[in-house]
Amino acid sequence: MTTFLVSVGIGLATAAILSLSAVAFTLEYAVSRVANFAHGEFLTIGAYAAYSGQTFFHQNVAAAALIAAAAGMLAGLALNAGLIEQFRGRSAITVFIATLGAALIVENVLVMVYGAANVSYTFAQGGLHHVGPFLWTTSDIEVIFSALAVAGLIYLLLQHTRFGKAVRAVSQDRALAQVSGIPAQRIVMQTWGLAGAVSGFAGFVLADTIGTFGPTLGFGFLLLTITATVAGGLGRPYATFGGALIVGLVIEIAGTYTSSAYQLVYAFLLLVVLMLFRPNGVFVRRSATAVRA
Repeated sequence: MTTFLVSVGIGLATAAILSLSAVAFTLEYAVSRVANFAHGEFLTIGAYAAYSGQTFFHQNVAAAALIAAAAGMLAGLALNAGLIEQFRGRSAITVFIATLGAALIVENVLVMVYGAANVSYTFAQGGLHHVGPFLWTTSDIEVIFSALAVAGLIYLLLQHTRFGKAVRAVSQDRALAQVSGIPAQRIVMQTWGLAGAVSGFAGFVLADTIGTFGPTLGFGFLLLTITATVAGGLGRPYATFGGALIVGLVIEIAGTYTSSAYQLVYAFLLLVVLMLFRPNGVFVRRSATAVRA
């Protein structure tokens, strides 16, 4: 098994986690036109919620995942109702400062509750498995399958339900959707709840994969999330999965042949290149509008 194939396998596992966070971020942007810089804290809240619940549920992984998703959903609903909707119509820089402030508040509250030291789960760790040319842990395989399942569910939800049609209408033109009889505010709130749930689950699988985590878990993952979202196309959930695949492979392969300490540097360089040459996304025509669920 070559080093390159091992790095590709790791990149696919990273892309699976990244896709969960990125698709949630792009759903938020699609319905609210807001780049939520408190998004990373949804992941952190989910990770710590699962950490708090693991003993109570006797190290049941499924229960921990549900707790993380529920905590993320509540965080998404709270942020939308308490901040995003209150600042609707304000300038982008105002919303940026507001969400960044919310992120710092959540991070410091978590430090007060759990301390600044890293913590870890006590779930049983699986072994290594050769899957074709790749070498994955049990956790990697579970994350990849869960990401595929989430992708399928989001596709079905957006394409084959009334809620999905309403989300697409609101993402196109909220005012027009409102006068057409669609309860736009409720749809936006529900979308933020969905995005929060996916983010909370992403935080749980991210924390479980890296082993130990602290209050800055999600904030440190935010740059990768934004890069994957831009690579796929802002507001385009399906293309975001492709963007996550690109970013996951690039940072892991480049990190393998140089140093994993430079992964965020590679992500930032990739983001700069994308903003210069493909600002609408790799999978979006240059003349197309980027925001469309």
